[in-house]
Amino acid sequence: MLHRSTSKLLLLLFILGLSVFALHLSPSLAQDRNAQVPAHRGSARQSYSVRKGDSLFLIAEKYQTTVKKLVAANNLKSDLIIPGQALVLPSGATLRNDAATNSNSSLTAILRQKGITSSRDLSILVVKSAHSLSILNKGVWLKTYHAEFGDGGSGDKEIAGDHKTPEGTFYVSQKSVLTPEDEYLGTRWLRLSYPNIEDAERGLGQKLIDRATYQQIVAAIQKGAIPPQYTKLGGGIGIHGADKSAFGTNWTWGCIGLRNQDVEEFYDLIPVGTKVVIRK
Repeated sequence: MLHRSTSKLLLLLFILGLSVFALHLSPSLAQDRNAQVPAHRGSARQSYSVRKGDSLFLIAEKYQTTVKKLVAANNLKSDLIIPGQALVLPSGATLRNDAATNSNSSLTAILRQKGITSSRDLSILVVKSAHSLSILNKGVWLKTYHAEFGDGGSGDKEIAGDHKTPEGTFYVSQKSVLTPEDEYLGTRWLRLSYPNIEDAERGLGQKLIDRATYQQIVAAIQKGAIPPQYTKLGGGIGIHGADKSAFGTNWTWGCIGLRNQDVEEFYDLIPVGTKVVIRK
């Protein structure tokens, strides 16, 4: 009887041990099963390695998707991306047929290829965090150039002499061919309409400018003219060329600096009044 009871007890302990082991193992098995199930069923997700000069907007344009979808697919908390970063492309994202060739073609050739005969719908998008200046037509990306910015650090321009590149919406207010080449500005200069009305409102609130100066800035912007340049808000902000050996760091006094050949490529195609958006 004792031997039979002992056998039963050992059998019960063995079964109990197996149950405990199974309970301990089951979460791991569940995790393994979940790991084998794709986040999105169907075809495998595409990935993209961020390159220098990229921004979420440009990547979205290249792959015919949206910034909102890119942010959602990668659980991004901001639009800041860095070279080498791996991004998951949203479902349905497809490389544009012309995306691979535009970077090697002149802007004139791209416009001709697309049958664009007028400059009136061209605009400029500058993304400081991506070191990029892009030419758009009706909001559609055409070509991107590498750009450098103010050596005063990141953030929006606030006062004269802070060497920061402003952020916001502006327009080209003046153009100049520089002959001979200027040591700092290169061969081309496109002045921007800084300060804009938002800058003027901030300056008035911070008592950097008086009411009369504020009204002068507003009047100039409404006319598409050059706003007052010599106030405590600063001025003299534009797009210009430079010696390409200066590239690698933000080296301007608040302007947008490119290689001479890059500014020369789009200079004649960008009329006074062209919209310029500068993002952080």
